[in-house]
Amino acid sequence: MARNEVVTLIDDIDGSEAIDTLSFGLDGTNYEIDLNDKHIDQLRGGLMPYIQAARKAGGAPARRQAATAPKRSRQDLGEVRAWLQSNGYPVKERGRVPDAWVADYEAKTPNPPQVVTESTDAHKLSKRSSSTVEAPVFQAVS
Repeated sequence: MARNEVVTLIDDIDGSEAIDTLSFGLDGTNYEIDLNDKHIDQLRGGLMPYIQAARKAGGAPARRQAATAPKRSRQDLGEVRAWLQSNGYPVKERGRVPDAWVADYEAKTPNPPQVVTESTDAHKLSKRSSSTVEAPVFQAVS
């Protein structure tokens, strides 16, 4: 089956049909905006004195790598969920378990499973295990 998709750009200033998406940066933040001919000329014309007086920075700005949460095995999450349910937390069988609840489980169980990532070292583990995160307290409703 053939498929043809049409993307129509809308000018972010006045809602008319845009012809291009422009990218620019200011104060370490990168922006994109969809503009028509008139607004492209206005933006470039307004920035031109600053562009002419400025110097180019080296390369594209470095992208920060997003921090990823450590992964737990299904068995570990099953144990966490069982503990949470037995202690009155309204945890569901599927989906994400809030970090504060996991921290409560880790703080209140004698030997919680250690989650180790590739970049984890002994210092980070000891720092993590001494965390003082206060988790919300829930009571089971009959």
